[in-house]
Amino acid sequence: MQDAVATIVSQLDEIGIQYEVADRAHVSVRVPTRLRGDLGVLIAVAERTATIRGFILRAPDRDAAEVYRRALRRNLDGSAWSFAVDDDGDLYLVARIGLDASDLLDEVLGELSVLVDETYEGLMRTGFDVPENAPVGPPPSARD
Repeated sequence: MQDAVATIVSQLDEIGIQYEVADRAHVSVRVPTRLRGDLGVLIAVAERTATIRGFILRAPDRDAAEVYRRALRRNLDGSAWSFAVDDDGDLYLVARIGLDASDLLDEVLGELSVLVDETYEGLMRTGFDVPENAPVGPPPSARD
């Protein structure tokens, strides 16, 4: 398992993204996004694969079925990422890659950032009471 974590860490070093090795099988990273700010991502490393999971938003306060429907429709776009819901109704994006394809980690994390920027605002405005003109992400100074 240590060799598998070393493979992921090597790719993260090459990308230049900060990470923390949480334990023998998990690496955490912060992926920057324009609208949501830094996204906490956990990479769970197995012998031959890595499962990458990024937290998107808490369970919606309203219109939960519509939020989940919109997210699930995005799963049909052929992306490496799929939306998932945990037992509490919180929304995640999940991807799986083979360790033999770990050189694609930069591309996969970049795709995550783009996908979050494309979907986050709509999901937030659908699932939460956000005033029409209010920003849904971090303050503008934190986005630069």
